[in-house]
Amino acid sequence: MYAILQHGGHQYRVASGDRILVDRIPVEVGSTVTLESVLLLGDGAETDVAKGSPVEASVTATVIAHRRGRKIRVFTYKPKKRHRRTLGYRSQLTELLIEEVGRGKAEAKPKTKAAAPKRAAAPKAAAKADPIEAEAEAVATEAAAIAVEAEAAAVEIAAAGEAVEEAVEAEPAHEAAAEKPPAPKRTRTPKPKKEPSDGA
Repeated sequence: MYAILQHGGHQYRVASGDRILVDRIPVEVGSTVTLESVLLLGDGAETDVAKGSPVEASVTATVIAHRRGRKIRVFTYKPKKRHRRTLGYRSQLTELLIEEVGRGKAEAKPKTKAAAPKRAAAPKAAAKADPIEAEAEAVATEAAAIAVEAEAAAVEIAAAGEAVEEAVEAEPAHEAAAEKPPAPKRTRTPKPKKEPSDGA
């Protein structure tokens, strides 16, 4: 039995035991993947062809390795403009070993999760309340410390104001009123006028 499947914009003809290179699949090496976009399924006697939707079939494959394709050189240039650009590109590929080609959709593995035991609601609420109360107490203590610092700063400002007033009163009045003598005025000496020369 063989199948023609579509993956990553390409079509592949596969049978059991074949190895193919497809676009990178983000899974670990050794894991099993299921490719369900099958376009044609044939077993020699009869053929199922997809009409509008993929055939009810699936291909199971094992990831052998992750590889990179050969390097492709891309060179672009614009004549008479001194523009040259070279790029290199290597495609990311995954090598698959086809295990089975079968009819029908692959069975989904049941996902079972162990239900976590429910905790009592009352201890949870108490646990939430305790940190809130502790935080409120810390904020109140910090506010009290800030208030004490503010009172001390106000006392210091008042003392500094009184010291400035005393210094101003102690300064003699005549020294405060004394000013620098005015600078003497400069006298300008006029420059002699140039007389035009006789030849002018």
